[in-house]
Amino acid sequence: MRKLYNTEASTGKDGEDKNIFMTDFALLNHFFDHIYVLTLKRATERQAQIKKNLTGLRYQFFFSVDKNDIDVNNLVNNSVYDLDAGIKNHRYHKPMSKGQIACAMGHRMIYEDVIKNNFSKVLILEDDVAPVENFSENFSQVMNNLPFDWDLLYFDYSKNENTKLAKKLLYHIQHFFRHLSWTHKMISNMYPKKITDNIYTAGFHDYTSAYALNRTGVKKLLSMQTPVSFLADNLLATAAAKKILNAYIAKPKIFRQLSQGDNIMTGSFVND
Repeated sequence: MRKLYNTEASTGKDGEDKNIFMTDFALLNHFFDHIYVLTLKRATERQAQIKKNLTGLRYQFFFSVDKNDIDVNNLVNNSVYDLDAGIKNHRYHKPMSKGQIACAMGHRMIYEDVIKNNFSKVLILEDDVAPVENFSENFSQVMNNLPFDWDLLYFDYSKNENTKLAKKLLYHIQHFFRHLSWTHKMISNMYPKKITDNIYTAGFHDYTSAYALNRTGVKKLLSMQTPVSFLADNLLATAAAKKILNAYIAKPKIFRQLSQGDNIMTGSFVND
């Protein structure tokens, strides 16, 4: 179901095809045991672009499950996907779409690969990311302040970035009347808390576009996602908000996703 091969983007000829995302990835190459870029076999345009966006980064394309190739009933019957648990874990008690299941399976496959290869620190990127401005300086500041107990570190994230007390109160009320699946503990931890200027505890965030895990974090996420029952980003968010993992976010962000957010530059294979 997957194929792995090594790839490192190379620069073009002098003066040709200047890469606006070009940056120094030496610190990342040194810090992580392995760097994954999750993609699909048919996402050839994205793969070509990522080679430009991540020039100099030592990464491996990791080919995921394509939603066009899965049979949900077959996944349920073979205990790959837990339909009932998926509905229970969804914020609005909805079943996962094919695209969401495939995305969750892809990230889970990476977790399995980390354990198989005995990696201790990995970076997981999706194939529609680019580094932010001042990347190297920001990364250095973040890593110099990263607590020793970290399991998960978001380099990109969205939603619930700033505390909104009225919203928290509303969610507590919704949970009390069983209109929301989030627990009171999750709601209490849904917003980040400052550790240093560059590191905050993670709240309940969206995105799995760029995040780091150590081996302990991988094992815990793999256990929670066996069988698959969480949206890929909700798995991380739930583990963070329930304090199953020691999860943090980088400030400022280190990567940005190009298929979501305010400045969309490419389409989505999950929702297309």
